[in-house]
Amino acid sequence: MIWLIRAGAYLFSGLTIWQFIQGAGAPETVGIHKHLALDQSHGMILGVCAGFSSYTGLDVTLIRLAWALSVLYRGAGIALYILAFLIMPVS
Repeated sequence: MIWLIRAGAYLFSGLTIWQFIQGAGAPETVGIHKHLALDQSHGMILGVCAGFSSYTGLDVTLIRLAWALSVLYRGAGIALYILAFLIMPVS
């Protein structure tokens, strides 16, 4: 159970750092609000990876590769995928 909390904390901190690097607080992008949501129209299974892809701007293939690699690490990707599906709203 503790590994799930740690993985969620790593994911959250990684997304926070990614937003900081992308300059989400810059004055020219303050009016643009992106929301993390499922993208079932472009998704393969449930739309979680497509939602992360549209939120971060990364290619969906890279996101899917990261999820697949996290599945190989003690099955953490499966638990995180289901958790993300349950938490993320439908767009």
